[in-house]
Amino acid sequence: MATGYEKINAIKSKLKVKQTVNGLAKLMNCGPRTIFRHLEVISEENCGLRKFKENGETFYIIQTEKEANFNQEVVKQLEKIKKNLPANAAPEIKTVKLLDKVIKTMQTTNPEDFKPEAISTDPDYVLDYGPFSDDKLQDTMVNRVLKAIHEGFAIKIQYCHATDHSGISEEIKEVNPVKVIMRVDTLYLIAGEEDEKGNQIFKNYLFEQIKNVQETNHAMPKFIFDAAMHYKYAFGKYTGTGKPEDISLEIRNKWLQTQFERSHFNPEISKRYDKNKNMIVDMKLRITPDFKTWLMGVAGDVRILKPASLKEDVKQLLKKALEEMDA
Repeated sequence: MATGYEKINAIKSKLKVKQTVNGLAKLMNCGPRTIFRHLEVISEENCGLRKFKENGETFYIIQTEKEANFNQEVVKQLEKIKKNLPANAAPEIKTVKLLDKVIKTMQTTNPEDFKPEAISTDPDYVLDYGPFSDDKLQDTMVNRVLKAIHEGFAIKIQYCHATDHSGISEEIKEVNPVKVIMRVDTLYLIAGEEDEKGNQIFKNYLFEQIKNVQETNHAMPKFIFDAAMHYKYAFGKYTGTGKPEDISLEIRNKWLQTQFERSHFNPEISKRYDKNKNMIVDMKLRITPDFKTWLMGVAGDVRILKPASLKEDVKQLLKKALEEMDA
């Protein structure tokens, strides 16, 4: 559960664009009275909170577009003190230098100087994807996405789609970032959308295909994301949209049996052993390309019991692979 401090910071991040109390209440999933209480706390901070009326509505904003005159009254008083100090003795010279330092710190009018720093990726957190990994992922891009998620704003991404015949199609689109997930050694941005019925749906974007990320001032709705549900019926990277099927495999290899004992599936798989100590695995999955590819790779140690259509598909893929090798 979020603390009061976290809620106030979340509200402050939403206020980089003008917001009404009711609008904030909707974004924060709470009542207007709660928002008023938090705004009272924020107004006591030196963060440039402004209240103004526009078209009959009351708006709040932490000023980001124009110069913000933070602490200017205090600066003026310090300037007066400095002016009246004699600067011909060592103690006074030291005081003047101290005042100059304080004034310089307080007289900034650039709101960018008051914004929190972006999250920094831990340099000791090493992700080694293996020989086919993308080594061009930029920490700044990931950090920008994480910052947008934490602050609740949409982002614009320049995304490259792989097309048939190895073509590349690029588009710039605005998305609502929800999570950054490593799935089977591939890094994904999970973005949320609302369909015409108001249902929340989630899409995967490969970070290695995101060429650029830009922040926006568009506050996004609250998305309820469950990673386990998102990858329900998934075997590997692909979530798929097809109908899940009942699958039974006979696992003959001891090492593979250990992998199934340690692995997590949603929904849970059923495991049992036959008289020959082979593991029989029953599961419900979407039959995706990565699942078929895995079956091809372990064909000597795994027998497909059902469905018959999956067994036939893998046989045809293996036959085609052999033909290609002999060609």
